[in-house]
This record gives sequence, C-alpha cells and structure tokens, in this order.
Amino acid sequence: MKFTPVLLPLISLIVHTTLDAYTLESTYNYKNPTILSVDLIPECPKKFELLKIPEGKTTYRLNAHILVKSYELHGCKIDTIRSPYVNFTKESDIDLPSLRRQLSDLFTLHYPTIHIDRIDIHPRGYIETLPNGAKAIFDQDTHTRSKGTFYVIDEHSVRRYFDFLLQATLPVMHSSEKISRHDVLSAANARMVSIPFTAFKSQPLITFPSEPYRLRIALRENSPILSRHIEPVPIVSKGGKVVAVIKNGAVEMEFSATATQEGSLYDIITIQKSDGKRAKAKIIGDNRVELQ
Repeated sequence: MKFTPVLLPLISLIVHTTLDAYTLESTYNYKNPTILSVDLIPECPKKFELLKIPEGKTTYRLNAHILVKSYELHGCKIDTIRSPYVNFTKESDIDLPSLRRQLSDLFTLHYPTIHIDRIDIHPRGYIETLPNGAKAIFDQDTHTRSKGTFYVIDEHSVRRYFDFLLQATLPVMHSSEKISRHDVLSAANARMVSIPFTAFKSQPLITFPSEPYRLRIALRENSPILSRHIEPVPIVSKGGKVVAVIKNGAVEMEFSATATQEGSLYDIITIQKSDGKRAKAKIIGDNRVELQ
C-alpha cells in the first residue's frame, strides 16, 4: 500500500537520529483503512497492524502516544513526535496531474529556466470529486516559495484547499567576487549558479539585464543577486557636465550646466548654471536635460 505524508521534505521523509529512533509525522494519507507499522515508519524492522480506520471515515485522528506505545511494544522507538495527535486522511481519487500541470505552468511562467523535479499535492481533507477542468486559484506570491497552499472551487461553489511542495532547481545569478555599491553588474563580477528552489523575498536574476545596471548595495562573494539589489546605471552623474535645453515655442536654446544630482531617464534633478544659480531639469537623454 502506498502511504504518503501530506508534505514530503525535500531530502527525506523520515529523519533518523539513530538506527532504532524514528520520527512520527503529524499527518498521513491512506488508501487501505488497515494501517500497518511500515506505512508510517517504513524502516521499522517489524511489520504489524497498527490500527484500522473505522468504516465510512474519510478522516481520523488518534492520540500520537498510543501509536508510540504500539511501536515501542514491537521494538521500534519513536524519537520525535510532530504533534500530540496524528491525523489520517483518505486519499482522494481526483485529477491531481491537472493541478500539477497548472502549478508547473505558474512557476515556469515566472522562472523560464527552472528545472522541476517533482510536485507533490495533497488535499486538506478528503475530496471525493472535482469538476472537470477544475482551475487552481493561486495567491499573487505563490511562485515565490517552494511550498504553500492553493484552492479549487468545487461544483457546490465551496473552496477546496490543497497543500503543495515543489522540488526544483533554478539557475540564479550570484556574485563571483565581492561587489561594492554602485559597481556595474557584468560577467566579470557575476555568474549563474543552479540552486535548490526554496523561497525568495523578491525576484532573483536569472539572466543578465539587457541594459546596464549597478548594485544598490554591496554584496559578498557567492551571494544570490535579486531584482531589489540592482538599479539602472544613471545616464547623468552627480558633478557631471550636461547640456541643458530650453524650449520656447519653436525656439530651442542650449547651454552647458553641472548636474548636482545623478539620475536616470525622465528623472527630475537639480542643475547648476555657469552663474551659480540652480534650476530643476528633466533628464531627456545621455547628459541632456530639459529645463522645467
């Protein structure tokens, strides 16, 4: 009988502390109502009937210490208990592949270079059926983490919630050396590194920007570079010479000035004229501003 916890850890379902010590999870799914010792603890050396789910039940809760005692009587020591109670849920016979595809499409949309190894989906509670072509509803930030929750609206307009766990790797740009604040991002100081996808507070860089960008903050060597770490390289530098344009109808005049602030295209900055007076100007090109 295949027996799967609700959320599978990335590396291993059961954490061993010693050869005869095991972890009891807080939630399990089942198909066969007769639960065997190896269904919960596959490495338990003795196979015995642990319990029977009462007929007609799709969910069942049992005191974890009762299960621990049963294992101990058969020579299996439970080292860790995730929760005082263990919840059993009957596996739902629904179209999970369709929901997996929708999750896969979501992550691929945001990370075209992601390599997905596995997606585990488990309903919260027993769900007998779902409408054909059921659409998964995701939060706006679902794609930022490898595990989370989404829901499907059933034929009775009831929300049915699911937990998911994604196992994937993603090539993410990392600093190849220490990068100082305002250094321009380039192949000389950054490289792509494939890492396990876990969670990101903001979008990681998965390719070099098409336009010049620089670092907002200093980064240590081998640090992931996120979108919030970079900004466009200013096209006007503080203290740099600019051509200031004055428009008066069809007449256009130009004069030289000094930028007292840096800025990007269409930013409003302050410039200083040759007579020392200052004025506001909008950046309209490389070292070109328009007087406001």
